[in-house]
Amino acid sequence: LCCIQDVKKLHKQIQRCYAENRKAFHPVQFYLTSHGGQLKSNMDENDKGWVNWKDIQIRTEHYGELIKKEDLVYLTSDSPDVLHELDEKKAYVIGGLVDHNHHKGITYKRAVEQGISHAQLPLGSFVKMNSRKVLAVNHVFEIILAYLEKRDWKEAFFSVLPQRKGAVPLGEANDSSKHALSGKEDEHSDSD
Repeated sequence: LCCIQDVKKLHKQIQRCYAENRKAFHPVQFYLTSHGGQLKSNMDENDKGWVNWKDIQIRTEHYGELIKKEDLVYLTSDSPDVLHELDEKKAYVIGGLVDHNHHKGITYKRAVEQGISHAQLPLGSFVKMNSRKVLAVNHVFEIILAYLEKRDWKEAFFSVLPQRKGAVPLGEANDSSKHALSGKEDEHSDSD
């Protein structure tokens, strides 16, 4: 389902997740699963150092083979369920499939088909955005890290979301000039 450009973007997003987790105040147990195919080839070709990455489990197995179904929560913007708290006993799946409009809803559909829990981040409770609410893999990962540090979703969102998303606090969307984001800019494509 992915073309090579999407694979390259995903690789950059994974690199960013890895780097952010290494320096995070509350790092998470980071698993990269189903590692193979075009992604592995791209990493072998463009990032030979990935084989020496520390504090990450890089596995060829699917996440469903490594973690019990009842311990998984698939994060997808299409889920009707909203995540309010992070349960540190759960493993949160951030799908690496680029979910552009031609694949809209595929990550939610996969979670339902696999019979695993699913949820979306509570973005709509705190943020008004000019663009759609599908975020890049690294943004979701960084928001989770920021939430674990701050224990505040609003602060987590506004410390991570790139300015190009046009995000402003909910209820204050008419006066975006008052709200400057942290200056984070990101050219990575959106993913689910």
